Amino acid sequence: MKSIRLRSPSKINLFLRVLGKRPDGYHEIETLFQEIDIADEIVMKQMDTGTQLRVIGVPELQTDDNIIFKALKWLETLSGRRFDVEIELRKKIPVAAGLGGGSSNAAATILGIKNLFDLDWLDLDAIIPLTAAIGADVPFFFHGGAAIGEGIGEKLTSVFIEQSDDILLVNPGFPVSTARIFGEVSKTLTGEMRPGILRRLYKESRDPRSFLYNDLQTVAERLHPSISSVVGALRGLGIENPLMSGSGPTVFGFVDRETHDSQFSDFPKSWRVILTRPVKKGVTID
Repeated sequence: MKSIRLRSPSKINLFLRVLGKRPDGYHEIETLFQEIDIADEIVMKQMDTGTQLRVIGVPELQTDDNIIFKALKWLETLSGRRFDVEIELRKKIPVAAGLGGGSSNAAATILGIKNLFDLDWLDLDAIIPLTAAIGADVPFFFHGGAAIGEGIGEKLTSVFIEQSDDILLVNPGFPVSTARIFGEVSKTLTGEMRPGILRRLYKESRDPRSFLYNDLQTVAERLHPSISSVVGALRGLGIENPLMSGSGPTVFGFVDRETHDSQFSDFPKSWRVILTRPVKKGVTID
C-alpha cells in the first residue's frame, strides 16, 4: 500500500489582539504568526477498509474527537468520496499549549490525503481559506514562515521578520482550554469592534521585540497562576518581555545561541523546556 510521511510544524504568536466578538460567535483578531522548528511527524498509509489513528507519545489523543478526523471528514465532504487510511502521529509539540499542534496536524492531514490519493484536481490555493472551518489557525500552516493573521486568523499576509536569536519555549505541563480563555476575554469586550493596530506597528519596525503583545495573557495568568511563575522565571534569566503564545500556557522569549541547558536546572521538573528557532516551511512532505 502507498504511504507518505509529513512534517507538521508549530507556531508562536508574536502579537495577538482581540478586536471584538462577531455575530457568528467567533472573535475578530489580529495576530502575527511565526512558524518554529519543533514539529510532529505523521505517516499515512492507504487502507482497504476503515481509518485508524495511532498517536505515539500521547495515546489519549486516539479518539474520534481528534482534529485529524475532523479534517478527514471535511475533505471527504468536499470531495464526495471516502479515504481509508492508517495514520500514525508522533507527537513532539505539547498538547493544548498555544502552539497550534492540532491545527497543524489538520493541515498535514489534508496535504497528505491530496498526495496519497493523487487528488490532482484539488486546488490547495482555493481551499486553504476554507480550512478555517476546521480550525482558525489551520490555513496558516499551509503557508508557514511569518504572517499577519486577520479575521479569525485565516486572512493571511506573509511578512518578513528581523530575527536572528533562538526562541526559548517553556510549557508548564498542563493543557489550557482556548474556549474558556476567549470566553473570559469576551466579558471585557464592548459591543464595538476595535480598530487594528498591528499593520501600523509592523510598518514602524520589523523587529518583533518592539511590539510583543498578547491580549489573552492577563486572563490566562489569572486562571492559571503557574503561567505567571513561568514568566517570572524567564525574566529571572534576563529575558525581556516573556510572552505567552496563543491561549497558553506556553511562554516564550528570545535568547542568544549560547544559551545552555544548565541555565534551566532550577526549573520545576514538570516544565518542558524547548530551544527552537524560526523557520519558513509550513506543512511539508518528507
